Amino acid sequence: MLRQVIVAVAACGLAGASTHAELVNVTITGVVDFNVIGGNQAGIPSGAPVQLSFNLDSNVFADSMNFPTRGYEVILDSFSMTVGGQPIEIVNPQSGGVPVYFVLRDNDPAVDGFFLSAGNVDWPFAVGVNIPGIAQQHELNFSVTYSSSTVLSSLDILDAVGTYDLTGISSYGWTAGVFGTSGAEYAYQSMVISVVPGPGVLAIMALGGAFASVRRRRRCCV
Repeated sequence: MLRQVIVAVAACGLAGASTHAELVNVTITGVVDFNVIGGNQAGIPSGAPVQLSFNLDSNVFADSMNFPTRGYEVILDSFSMTVGGQPIEIVNPQSGGVPVYFVLRDNDPAVDGFFLSAGNVDWPFAVGVNIPGIAQQHELNFSVTYSSSTVLSSLDILDAVGTYDLTGISSYGWTAGVFGTSGAEYAYQSMVISVVPGPGVLAIMALGGAFASVRRRRRCCV
C-alpha cells in the first residue's frame, strides 16, 4: 500500500515538475591549457580540472533585437568556478549593476552556440570576476560555437537541456585575464544543462529512499 501511495504521489509531483520547471543549472567542465595568474591561481598547472557552474530562471531572459540570440539572467549567488580546486569568484553585483547573461544562439546564421556576457545579449562581453589574493578585478570569457544549425531547436533553455561536448564544435574560448589579455586559458570539454529538481520532487525522492530502506529492513527480518 505504501508503495502505491509513493508511486501515485511521484506521478503527480513529476507531472507538476515538468510543467513548472523553471530553475536550470549549467555546468561546464574542462582543464587548464595554460595559466600565469597569481593569487590563489599561482602554480596551478596545465591539465588541472576546471569547473564552472551557475543557475538561471527559465522565465527571466532578454531577446536580442538584432540576432537570433536570447540571454538568460544568471543567478549570481549560484555562481561557482574552481580551477585546480581553487575558487574564482564572480563580482556581485557587476560593474554598473548589469546582469550576467547565459546566451543561446540558434541558427546565427547556420551555427548554434552559447556564451556568457555581462549586460549584452548580442555579443560576448567579459564578466567581472575576482581572483582571491589579487586586488585587480579580472575578466572571464566563455563562448562555444557548433558548426550546425540543428544543435539547438529553439531559444528556449528548456529545449536545450542535455549534454554538449566537442562533437561538431567549430570554436570555443574560455579565458580569464585583465585588460583583454588572457592570463589563463581553459580547454573546454563538456557542458551539461539540466533542470534543477524542485522541493516537491526532492521530497518525493526522499520518500522513495525511505520506502526502500523499510523494504530492506523487512527483508532482513523475514
